Amino acid sequence: MFLKRAIDKPQMFYSIVALLALAFLKIVEVKPNRIAGGEKYTAYALIGLPVLILLGGFLVMAVLSLSPSRRKSLMSIICGALLFVLLMFLMGRKGEELSAGSPAIRVSLSMGFYIVLVMLYLLFGHAIKGKDPTSRIIKLIAGVVIISVIVMVYMGSFDAFSIMKEYQIKRNQFVDSVRTHLFLSLGSVLAGALIAIPLGYLAYRKKNLERAVMVPLSIVETIPSLSLFGILLVPLAGLGRIGFFRALGISGIGWAPAFVALTLYTLLPIGRNTLVGFISVSKDVIEAAMGMGMNKSQIFRKIEFPLALPIIITGVRIALVQTIGGAVLAGLVGGGGLGTFVFLGLGEGSPDLVLLGVIPIIFLTLTMDGILKSVIVRIGRRK
Repeated sequence: MFLKRAIDKPQMFYSIVALLALAFLKIVEVKPNRIAGGEKYTAYALIGLPVLILLGGFLVMAVLSLSPSRRKSLMSIICGALLFVLLMFLMGRKGEELSAGSPAIRVSLSMGFYIVLVMLYLLFGHAIKGKDPTSRIIKLIAGVVIISVIVMVYMGSFDAFSIMKEYQIKRNQFVDSVRTHLFLSLGSVLAGALIAIPLGYLAYRKKNLERAVMVPLSIVETIPSLSLFGILLVPLAGLGRIGFFRALGISGIGWAPAFVALTLYTLLPIGRNTLVGFISVSKDVIEAAMGMGMNKSQIFRKIEFPLALPIIITGVRIALVQTIGGAVLAGLVGGGGLGTFVFLGLGEGSPDLVLLGVIPIIFLTLTMDGILKSVIVRIGRRK
């Protein structure tokens, strides 16, 4: 009975799935060029005997799921980080060997690799559950992993991989697309916050206006993205005929409809969380502040807003994560961003070109989410 309770079922499941994927599924496809089909390899066929170290590592993580030790999570994080770095190193080295004969050879990632990668991500997430993500040891491990991958990329270990070849071909366009994506994402969230936070506070102060404020924001959230682009087409095209707006580049297509649509989608999560944040402030605290002689302005600045701020930032965090992904659709209306690579790759039947757009989006999402989580934790500690 004790053993049953001690089993960490999620860790056991993730470890076994990763082990089976690495052992039996194809992890790469080696193609003579971009167009032609290639030959798919399992991890053992590609890497050889060193794959046994990786399999043994996942087996160790599965065994760790049986351990009741408090250090199990930390050991799992360290083991998973080592396995990821080793896997990338071995695949990079083999890719260099395969492409030595011809620079046209491309190595594309296959299903087995993606499953292993997802399982490692889930293992990391599960292992740090309940732990402070800002703790030094977790930051150190994450830093070592990131630096290791950057060093391998800088040294050209992955130059044979198709995604890196696509990057080399479209490097300038890629940099511009990242800038545009950041502008659309961060700019729309900032604009949304400037609109939604006052609206949320208004709904809090004037209870009779709560429905009038929140219902329209909820309705906007239900409109499909492409439909909203179509709705915005006519008014923005009209504005584009005016000299001032034409000079800003506003028109029925381009960055303007994407920016406006993304801003509208941020209003509900930020506005709703602002309302909830102010409602969550204890009435007793407000009454105590009034008893001390504070006026409404002082209560807002020193009591209500600071106490509501973590929940407001949580709304900004939700909106930002949503917007970074949603900005992909800007590529459909000529708005630029990383969605350009996604739709170009889909049109050309090039999964690696799609990945060139998707991977930075995932990285940006995780980075921004982590930063705002840390901000919320720090603000919570100051209360």
